[in-house]
Amino acid sequence: MKSKTANSVNCSTCRDHQYVVSNKKGKVQATACKCFDCELCQGTGRILAEGADGISRISECQCADFNKKLKLFNQAGIPGKFVHESLGNFEVATPRHRLLKDALSHSRTFIKEFIQMKGQYSQGLIFMGEPGLGKTHLAVSIIKELILAHGVECKFVDFFELLRDIRHGYGEDISESEFMDPYVDVKVLVIDELAKGRNTEWELTILDHFISARYNDDDKVTLVTTNFRDKLDSGIGTEDSKKLSNASTRYTLEEKIGPRIFSRLMEMCKKVYLQGKDFRSERV
Repeated sequence: MKSKTANSVNCSTCRDHQYVVSNKKGKVQATACKCFDCELCQGTGRILAEGADGISRISECQCADFNKKLKLFNQAGIPGKFVHESLGNFEVATPRHRLLKDALSHSRTFIKEFIQMKGQYSQGLIFMGEPGLGKTHLAVSIIKELILAHGVECKFVDFFELLRDIRHGYGEDISESEFMDPYVDVKVLVIDELAKGRNTEWELTILDHFISARYNDDDKVTLVTTNFRDKLDSGIGTEDSKKLSNASTRYTLEEKIGPRIFSRLMEMCKKVYLQGKDFRSERV
């Protein structure tokens, strides 16, 4: 692979990451940049090397790790609208609330500790706060870095959309497990918009199975985003929050998903509160 010149950018397209990301059919996808060039295997991913016994054998080239990361990234299911989001461009400047800066710090600490413990880090994060504060931005940015920098298998799922797919699957004789297993089994999972919708008995049964499966496997890490808080008075009381009148200010997360699922989530994840003004409304 081409070497970099110290303190300079050799490729203006990828800024020397050797990959580029784009929105393809609603999902974020990564492809090798044109500047990527492995001199060892000429792009085949395999090299012929002579062993100590004098016998030449085909082995995997070091660049294969790079290609595996791109494959994992493209299988993660990250929504296309988050193509450019990263921890580096998460807005925390004044007048945004200090809790947003704390949330960014928690996200960076999570990645650092996860890598230091070589993946044996089982406690995830649950981002709680009103819409438009960047909860999904942070969760997506975490798995982007885990995949592309460290090769960790991660996936993203909007639970509301997963339920829709399961319902559709019933009509085609597709079992629930076929939809759920890829998310149940993955090392790091982002569950976005938890408690969104009506949360019927059937929906909560699916969620209970989903959470319990990951809870019982302490090798799995779960990142969650939700508009609901653990307590109605957690961060409620500012002028901005008083103006809001929606379900997330009237119900707690426990009331939405039930005590059993809530208890397990609280054990699985560290709470991270976000508070401030909706950045989407500020841009209108």
